[in-house]
Amino acid sequence: MFLRLMILFALIWISALAASWLMVQPGALSIEWLGWHMKMRSSLAITIVIIFAFSLVLFDRLQRGIWSMPRWLGGRWRQRQEDAGNKALTLGLMAVSAGELAEARRQAARAQRLLKSPQLTSLLSAQVAHLAGDHAAARHYFNDLTLDQDSAFLGHIGLMRLALDAKDPSTALHAASKALALRPKSALAATQLLKLHADNNDWPSAISLLDLVIKNCKKKTGNVSAMLMRQRTAFLYLDGLDKCLKAGDNNSAMSRFKGVLQHNPVFLPAILDLADLYVAQSKPHKATRLLEKSFALVPHTNIAERLQRMWGNNDGKTVSKLITLMPKTPAALEHAAYNVVSDIAATVGLDGEAKRLRNLYDESIPVFGWQCARCKSRHDSWHSHCQSCGTFAGLNWQQPEKITPLIGS
Repeated sequence: MFLRLMILFALIWISALAASWLMVQPGALSIEWLGWHMKMRSSLAITIVIIFAFSLVLFDRLQRGIWSMPRWLGGRWRQRQEDAGNKALTLGLMAVSAGELAEARRQAARAQRLLKSPQLTSLLSAQVAHLAGDHAAARHYFNDLTLDQDSAFLGHIGLMRLALDAKDPSTALHAASKALALRPKSALAATQLLKLHADNNDWPSAISLLDLVIKNCKKKTGNVSAMLMRQRTAFLYLDGLDKCLKAGDNNSAMSRFKGVLQHNPVFLPAILDLADLYVAQSKPHKATRLLEKSFALVPHTNIAERLQRMWGNNDGKTVSKLITLMPKTPAALEHAAYNVVSDIAATVGLDGEAKRLRNLYDESIPVFGWQCARCKSRHDSWHSHCQSCGTFAGLNWQQPEKITPLIGS
């Protein structure tokens, strides 16, 4: 403000100096026109010309202002209308988040009346209809959103949610695929699409999608979550199992099982199935090496029983060889191995050896087993979905984190 006053005073001072200088300048102006003769000082003539020029500029500005006034008033009205519409839109979305259906409906109707932006108002109206349980109206609004390039992703996500609520997995799968095609880095669409592929037993599609999700996750965070790695293990194993059981393609199944064990060498189902395939293809030495290596990582009864058959030794030598394969660390795995070998010894009638091994086994150490990472329920065998909470690839081979009910197969 002070700077503007200084500039104004400077202009007035310069104008006064210019006027004073003109007044002291000698000279006269003489005009003759149509019998009229006019004579005046030259300084006065220059002043009249300057005043006339300023008057023309003032008249032009006044005329422009009068002509543009209706448009200016209309623009101000539209701005106020848009501000009110945006406020109604914001309040409507807040009401949807809070679950206030009546207020959300009122603000949605107000936003539709005030705003000329169908993408935003359709999104709010769809959310209101979904909250009210009117899936037909919500589907109509979400379909409108898919017609615009900027809002198509949100429209497909909305249609996916509606289809999931309606227990329509095929429609949900289609909508999720469309959404992921528009936003390949969308964690929401990718996660839901993975679940749908898992529910449909479409393992190859799930594997391809999971590789994309893992790549994006590495790029974004620099690491991959344990759940994603468990899902990858499950998809590879289940795809290999399908190839083996349904298509009879044992070679492809073996490739899948090997891929599982490269990333997760303690995944017991792949160990057992790969060993069985080696035996079926008359490769007992490979099966034996795999089982011997795996027993040190996963001291499980199923591995010990297979080794007992593969070795074909007498009972005492079998127990002795199992003892040499037992892991030394961590302590929980070592004691789990003592438990397994002692059971084998008791089964074959070596009661003295069984008693000795049980004395080495610390029953206070929790036994390794399959436990769900989400609900913490324990299972005696691996399942693709947790039988308690339904989480896909939730089971992990570990010591139990807390006491939970043991669920049988």
